[in-house]
Amino acid sequence: MKLSCTRSGNPDAPAIIFLHGSAMGQWMWHDQIEHFADYDCYNVDLPGHGGSNQIAWDSFNQAADCVAQLIAEDIPGKPVNVVGMSLGAMVGLFLLTRHPQRIERAVLTGAIAETPPRWIIKLQGGVMSALLTTVFGKKLFARMLQLPADAMPYYEASIDALSIPAFRRINSQLAEFTLPDGLEAVKVPTLFVTGEKDIAINHRSVKILAQKVPEALGVYAPGVHHGWNGEDPVLFNAMTRAWIEGKALPERLIPA
Repeated sequence: MKLSCTRSGNPDAPAIIFLHGSAMGQWMWHDQIEHFADYDCYNVDLPGHGGSNQIAWDSFNQAADCVAQLIAEDIPGKPVNVVGMSLGAMVGLFLLTRHPQRIERAVLTGAIAETPPRWIIKLQGGVMSALLTTVFGKKLFARMLQLPADAMPYYEASIDALSIPAFRRINSQLAEFTLPDGLEAVKVPTLFVTGEKDIAINHRSVKILAQKVPEALGVYAPGVHHGWNGEDPVLFNAMTRAWIEGKALPERLIPA
């Protein structure tokens, strides 16, 4: 089965693939899809999520291979840029090491290079999978993600479409996570970023990843949290466009 995907924008322009966060979906890229209407945009549902919820999540390798299959079949013969958030950024890491030949440039925000103690991840994953589909859980996690009220219907719909076994498997793999081999050989210009108010491990990960990938740069977005493309879409869009087009990044960004 092929990943579910919504295409929009200018079919004659270079392509951008958007990869969402865990338990999220295509809706989280609304502000970016509107802004990048001059590009050929592919808004993807990862395995276990949204329209791809019948595709079992197996591994980060498998998810990256599924994205590569979509690129090969649907976007032949043109430059492809990748924009990933959180889980989508981590899938992007594996895409860069396994299928770099078609990727022009990448913006990966909220990827991790290390994990907290395994018991914390496993406990957190167990609690979240139990609460996620409840009304209380949806509101609690939306608050933790700093989601605005008008995003709630879309967030709730993505939770309703989520494969809970896939969510549990993702969290189990996060507890055992190690970086993919071959990052030091990646030639794709990659921007690693997270919000200034994100947790410490994600701050450290920006620096680690920017040092590992030869053509990479690490920055922090001021005043925002983990899923910040909706908190400050103006800055996120300006940063992403500048990186994809090889121009100077916005001065507001903080060097890592």
